[in-house]
Amino acid sequence: MTHATEALELLTLKSLRTLAAVIQGGSLTRAAVERGLAQSAVSRQIAELERALGGALFYRTGRGVKPTALAEQMLPRVSALLSEAEALVRLGKELTGVPSGLVTLGLVPGVAGFVAAALYGEVAQRFPEIRLRVIEGYSGDMEVALSQGRIDMAILNRYRARGSNSYRKLADAQICVVGRQSVLQRMLAPADTALPVSMALQTLERLPLVLPVPPNAIRNLLDEQTGRQGLRMNVILEGSSSVILKSMLARHDCATLLPRHAVSEELACGSLAAIPLAERVFGQHVVLATSSQRPFTLAGKAVAALVAETAGALMARQAVL
Repeated sequence: MTHATEALELLTLKSLRTLAAVIQGGSLTRAAVERGLAQSAVSRQIAELERALGGALFYRTGRGVKPTALAEQMLPRVSALLSEAEALVRLGKELTGVPSGLVTLGLVPGVAGFVAAALYGEVAQRFPEIRLRVIEGYSGDMEVALSQGRIDMAILNRYRARGSNSYRKLADAQICVVGRQSVLQRMLAPADTALPVSMALQTLERLPLVLPVPPNAIRNLLDEQTGRQGLRMNVILEGSSSVILKSMLARHDCATLLPRHAVSEELACGSLAAIPLAERVFGQHVVLATSSQRPFTLAGKAVAALVAETAGALMARQAVL
């Protein structure tokens, strides 16, 4: 056996994956945990690679290991080789009708809390060869990620027919004024009367509001409609996440705008109340959009079907809580 042949036999996909894990984690121990190997096995694979490549790949520091120049130059090619190997396996699975591989799904905050775990359960049970990656963000961010091909699909909110990505409607929802029952009662309803079943946009002028930071779909629509009607909103705080907005509702006398499904747990336990806005323009379409910049793989089609089935049913249930 020639030296070149022996070197090639040491360059296994397992050892290259271990090399990438050590470089990215900066530690043999972390790489061993990530790869599910004993640390001695990681050390042995690295030693075999060093013998095959003819040079040291790491030097030790007080906090772990750092890649040598050789390792840093190898990483892009190793990553490309591993990606190509994964694509080859995925192609084989697709040709035999078995969905497999990575599917990246974007979720808006209003649905992330109850969709992600439920969807994972369905995917793991029905398609164990599929690996899910879930990213949370507002609709505008998800639209950009879809258009740039950074994610395969996303559940997002739309108020108008737009966008270059294909989509399927999952549910309709009306934007609501949301706050603590006592706060809404004091500001909107006369003493000893029930909260209104809906409210006009102009009534928002009475309320201290906490709203998403623009650009945001709900915020853009609100600013457009209030500007059209000449209304002045009392915005006391802008927040970049629903966590910030909900914490303000819990601690201060204020309100925000959200669909019912985004606060379904809080409505069920009575910590918050919701009053739909009466104007039809505040009707929200929750859609599953797929990227026009990525191939729609067999795995993607399987996940999209499960999203439509699982998320649609969950949202219908959340809407009546």
